Amino acid sequence: MRKARKLKLSYKIFIGLFLGIIVGAILSAIGKDTPFVETVVPWLGLLGDLFLRLIRMVVVPLVLFSITSGVANLNEIKKLRSVGIKTLIFFLLTGFLSIGTGVVMANIFKPGAGLNIAELSADAIEIQELPTVFETILGLFPANIFESLVEGEMLHIISFAIFVGAALLLMGERGKPIVDLVDRLSDMMYRVVDIVIQFTPIGVFGLMAKAVTAFGVGIFGPVFKFILVDYGANIFTIAVFYSLIIYFIGRVNPIKFFKKAFESWAIAFSTCSSAAALPVAMKNGVNEMGIPKDTASFVLPLGATANMNGTGIYFGVIVLFAAQLYGIDISISQQIMLVLTATMLSIGCAAAPQTGLIISIALLTNLGIPLDGIALIAGVYRIVDQIHTSTNSMGDLVVAVAVSSMEGDLDRELLEYGGMFATSEAK
Repeated sequence: MRKARKLKLSYKIFIGLFLGIIVGAILSAIGKDTPFVETVVPWLGLLGDLFLRLIRMVVVPLVLFSITSGVANLNEIKKLRSVGIKTLIFFLLTGFLSIGTGVVMANIFKPGAGLNIAELSADAIEIQELPTVFETILGLFPANIFESLVEGEMLHIISFAIFVGAALLLMGERGKPIVDLVDRLSDMMYRVVDIVIQFTPIGVFGLMAKAVTAFGVGIFGPVFKFILVDYGANIFTIAVFYSLIIYFIGRVNPIKFFKKAFESWAIAFSTCSSAAALPVAMKNGVNEMGIPKDTASFVLPLGATANMNGTGIYFGVIVLFAAQLYGIDISISQQIMLVLTATMLSIGCAAAPQTGLIISIALLTNLGIPLDGIALIAGVYRIVDQIHTSTNSMGDLVVAVAVSSMEGDLDRELLEYGGMFATSEAK
């Protein structure tokens, strides 16, 4: 007897999404002010609130342990100091530019505007006061890390984790037992995330049913606009920023680069997994793009976990989208801080399924924006995650080519004229 195949989580989320739409539409047709609907909606809200509470539960320890682990395990930079420093600079640069693009496009096209859902939130909306320049600089570092952990101050937690990871790195062998412990704690938190994420279909169902009951199916106009803005920012990043880096720093033809990067891009797009695209990216990077094997072996695996430009774009767009849904104005200074925070989060947090969704909760919480609107995107997250992951994967190859070019060991003839000229050593 054949064993029944287990339904993928992404399918379950879509099912929860559509069931929520159906139930919400029915309840909306009955009338949201009728006694029956007024009795049912709070229970639907409970499902969504529980889902959000579980996600918020894991964010702080996840960020703390994953960033500490990531910094502490950068010991290969001692051997590849020049390559390592250039790689990290490019990760920061491309992350900042791509996230900034997402924020600018969200401001221009305003995907969440025109539908105020503030009444869906049970909590009062209180955006944090605008900090001065001096407060902004001081705000990067905690005065009391325990207080910051309790309050969920993400910038404080990130900077503290970087200091701890750097200290463990400098301790060398003496710090290795603690590094091993932090690695295990980081792995543990990703297992906890795996458990929590299983509740996503139920949470999406509850939040979606509640939202549609209140506003009807017209609420999906902003969702469609969100997808377009998110895809647009990713495509712009690839077509403009990646092309400029390849042309001016790599000094090769961007079109030829994109042709050779397409295979790994397509695998990442279809699987939503940088890990699945990594073997193909490494093979093509060495055999067809002329990236030295040692550089590819360092940059590409590190990039698969630390270079998340596409996911960073999502961080910026989702915060502006959620704020617009609630009619909240976010100042330019707050948006700049959002870009900086999202850049560090996109580099510090290792790639894992649904991580973008979880970290975006932390960003919204940090700004005091209600979390109910997350349900609108959680149901379609798989769709946007495809472009995120493929942008991440291609960005790794862009950085590898740029770093190789700056090191003076990129085989441009191989990249320009095709894999048929690959040497036996490269293969």
